[in-house]
This record gives sequence, C-alpha cells and structure tokens, in this order.
Amino acid sequence: MRSRGQRWASLAVCSVLCGGLSLVAAAGTRSSAGATQPALNATPPGLDFGEATLGDAVGPQSFTIVNTSSAADTITDIVATGVGADDFFGVLAANCIVDLNGDIALAPSGACTIDTFFNPGALGPRPAILDIVDSADSGATVSVTGVGGIGYYQVDSQGTVAHFGDAGFFGDASGRPLNRPVVGIAQTGDNRGYWLVGSDGGIFNYGDAAFYGSAGGVPLNKPIVGMAATLDGAGYWLVATDGGIFNYGDAPFFGSTGSLRLNQPIVGMAATPDGGGYWLVASDVGIFAYGDAHFYGSTGGTHLNRPIVGMAATPDGGGYWLVASDGGVFAYGDAQFSGSTGSMRLNQPIVGMAAMPDGAGYWFTAADGGLFDYGTAPFLGAAAGTGMGTLVGMASDGSPTLQGFLDQPALRAQATTGPVPLLRPLPAHTRRVAP
Repeated sequence: MRSRGQRWASLAVCSVLCGGLSLVAAAGTRSSAGATQPALNATPPGLDFGEATLGDAVGPQSFTIVNTSSAADTITDIVATGVGADDFFGVLAANCIVDLNGDIALAPSGACTIDTFFNPGALGPRPAILDIVDSADSGATVSVTGVGGIGYYQVDSQGTVAHFGDAGFFGDASGRPLNRPVVGIAQTGDNRGYWLVGSDGGIFNYGDAAFYGSAGGVPLNKPIVGMAATLDGAGYWLVATDGGIFNYGDAPFFGSTGSLRLNQPIVGMAATPDGGGYWLVASDVGIFAYGDAHFYGSTGGTHLNRPIVGMAATPDGGGYWLVASDGGVFAYGDAQFSGSTGSMRLNQPIVGMAAMPDGAGYWFTAADGGLFDYGTAPFLGAAAGTGMGTLVGMASDGSPTLQGFLDQPALRAQATTGPVPLLRPLPAHTRRVAP
C-alpha cells in the first residue's frame, strides 16, 4: 500500500463508488523546470465537511483546478498531509482529461473538478492540506477539514432508547404494550436507524431500519437473547439461548447450535464485518463460529467469577471481546484489552457491550444505565438516573474506519491502493454520493 502522501495519486477505478468516473491515477514527480509563476488556481481554496460519524463517508463537496497560464500543464499528484490526510478522497468529474500516464492534462484555461469526500478515521478535528503537484510547480493547495464524531445507544427491557453523542433518536417502544421484554438493539450501519428485538423474536424497527420478518409468531424452543445486522443493513439474525438462528432479509444462515447439547446457554452474537459469518457466545465463554467467522480462542470450561453476558467483534473481524456481568473483559485474536471493571464493585451487573469503529476501545453498560468507557471510546453520557427501566443492551453508531483496519492484520492484505479510505466497499446507503 502506498504511503500517506501518495494516497490521492495511486488510485484504482472503483466503478461502484465513483459512478464509473475516472479517478486520480498515477503518482508523479514534482518538477519546477520551465515554470516560474503559479499556473494553477484552485477554487474554493478550502472545504469544511462539518461533523461526520466515524467510518461514514460524507460528501461530495467539490473544488475546481483551473490552468491560468498560456501553456499546457499536467497534474501528476495530489498529496494529502496533516492529521486528516487519510480521511479525504477524491473522484474526478467529467470535465477532467486523464492522459495515458494517468495524469490530469490541463490545456490553457482548462479546468478539472474533483468531488471530495470525508471519512473520519478518528474523533475530533481532522484537517488536511491537499498539495496539487503539477509540471509547472505552481504550489496550488486546497485545505480540507472535518470533525470525527461517534455516539451510542442504551436500551431497557421496555424498549426505551437513550441516545448520546451523534447517535440519532428515531423512536422507541416506550409506552407500548409488549408481549415480551426487549432484549437487544442493533443499528443499521448508516447511523439512520435501528432495530429492537424482544425475547419472543418480535422486531421493532425505527428510522431507515426496515422490517424483514420476525419470530414473534413462531413457537420458540428457547427465548431470543440477541441480534446482529448485515453489512448493508438489509437483513439481520436473531439468536436464542439454545443457539438457534433465525435469519431475515439478506442475512444468510451459516449454522447454529440448536441441535447441540450446550454446557451453558448462548447469551449473545456478533457478525463479521462483511456479513459473511457470525459468532455465538455462551455464558461460560464457549465460542461457536460460522461462515467466515474464525475461532480465535475462548476460556470455555474454565472457572469464571461471573458469567459472560455479551460480545463485540473488531472492525476487521480478526478478533472479538467478551464481557462478563462483573465487567471482566476477555480479548481474543487482534482485539486489544483496554480495561475492565472486573475489580470494581458495581451497583448493578453489566448487561452488554459495544466496540469503537477504530478497534481501539469499547463501552459496556450496566443494568442501571451506568456506562463504562475504555481505550478510545469516549464517555458521552449515560442512562443512569434518567428513570429508565432495567437496561438490557447497547449499540454504537459508526462503521469500521481505515485506521481500525490498518491497526489490525486480518484485512490488511486485502487493502487496495488508492484514496478510498475503507479497505472494503462502503454500503450503498452510506456513500451519500450526489446524483
């Protein structure tokens, strides 16, 4: 993979993301030969994308490069530097002419418009400078900036949803008569909706979370205890305490423990980032992997101070965390241990966890709404003291970030060169590409 300074210039065409348009292609060498005055003008000189959730590509905003000289010019590279250098990428508009070397050719008075996207890789301000490298050594630059944000949800057994940070509220089941208590929440991946699931398999959908089916009218051998959504948000899985799997929408069935004799009940599940598999976890830390979900270890069969109550996967699917009801954390594969409440005295037990999109932090929630944050996961508020009922779970918004992939090896080998910040295609509904 090319270095940070070459990201804008080493691009393979991404026909899905880029709508078939050409993209900045081959890296070149800056040369000042034959040029003493600036030949290029970039307008506007700066772009501000505001706040965007980690892993979510927003845009486009555009800038146009005009050749103001009387001689032809060639743009050989666009070098991004600064804190947010890995967070911006560009798509050439139809007025750009790309020569056989993959460079942008600008005739006198010629122009090229670049549609620019922002995909924050970390929290806070993410400024960068785009240095336009051309044969005339014009020194043209464009400043780009944006702010990385994050948020999370907590949900209680009555379906009341609390939201913090940039997590949007789209409705909940509070005040609605329920056949069975709510046991979990999952967000759609584009930060515009979420589902709640009841222990009877009933599904409550909000925002852009579509209803694809439920087990609400199906006689269950055991109650539902959790759910996970597919990468594109067009389907989901439900899991019961016996490991029975119920799949809806585009969520494939990869296997279950429904026919196995388990030492302890299943308490949760997590899907792989590409939606090609999932893990089930039992209260004794037994791990069951299906599809492209790999087994990275467990302590099943060993003595635990408290039972496992939930799990979360790393952004690249190369590991997972498990959390016990006392807040003890068990990390496997490339999951980083960032802390736990295992040695603390809690008012109420831990009931669930969620991971940061960068893979370097996590939260977990207690039954009384207490919120515990570790690593890069920020504390943005908690449901404790708000009058909510018994908490049953939580979910974070955001999607896996580039840095989350780079810090973890499982998908690093699949990285494609170029300015696309994620090492996998973005779901269509998160691209926000203008028509």
